[in-house]
Amino acid sequence: MTANNLIASKKHNCIWIATDAAAYLDDGTITEFKSKIRAIPEWSAVITGRGNSFGQDTAARELQKRASSFDDLVGIASRELPLIVEEFRLDRPFELNLAGFFRGRPMIFFIRTPGDHDSSGMGLQPFLILPVGPTFFGPWPSDELIAATDFVAPDPDDAPEDIVKGLRKLINLQRRTPMVTDGYSRVGGWADLTVVTPDGIEQRRLCWWPEDRIGQRMSIKEH
Repeated sequence: MTANNLIASKKHNCIWIATDAAAYLDDGTITEFKSKIRAIPEWSAVITGRGNSFGQDTAARELQKRASSFDDLVGIASRELPLIVEEFRLDRPFELNLAGFFRGRPMIFFIRTPGDHDSSGMGLQPFLILPVGPTFFGPWPSDELIAATDFVAPDPDDAPEDIVKGLRKLINLQRRTPMVTDGYSRVGGWADLTVVTPDGIEQRRLCWWPEDRIGQRMSIKEH
C-alpha cells in the first residue's frame, strides 16, 4: 500500500510526485526507509510504482538501461518488461509509473506485471503500457476520512502551492488508511516531493512520521 501520487499539469508544464519512504514485510514490519523514485535527470523523467520493491527497482534500472530517451522508454516498456521479469525472476507483482515529457507534453504512464497489483482501477492486462490521464493517486483514502476532512483531490490546474498542499494532505490521509487485514498503516517514514520540469528534477521532504522505526509496524497518526 505504498503511497504513490502523481499530477501532470499541462497548464504549468510540470509533474508533481509524492511518495512515502517505508519498505516493509508482508505483515507491515518496516525493513528500511528509502526513496521510491528513480530519477532520470537527463530525460527530465522518473520511474516510480507500487508493489514488490525489489521488482520495481530492478525493472526501473533495466528499463532505463535499454532506452535512449523518455519517448523511447515508453515505446519499449511493453516489450522489455516481460523479458526483465523472466530474466531476473521477478515473480512477486508490482506496477510502474513512468512520468516525464512524452512528445513534449507532461504525461503519466502505467504498466504492471501479472498478479493482484492494478492501481489503475481499469483492469489493465499485464505488460500493457497506457497513459492514465493527468492524475494518479494510490491508495485512495477511506470514504470516512474524506468525509471527516472535507478532502478534495488536487487538480492539475490549481496553483502550484495548492497542488503541494493537496499532496501533503493526501499522503497524510493515506497514512491514516489502514490495511483491512491488520489495522496497521503501510505508508510511513517520510514523504518525498519530486517536481519534474523540462529543465530538470527537484526533490525535497514533504512531511515525515518520526515515530516510525525499523523492525516495527506503522501506527496511524496525522502530522
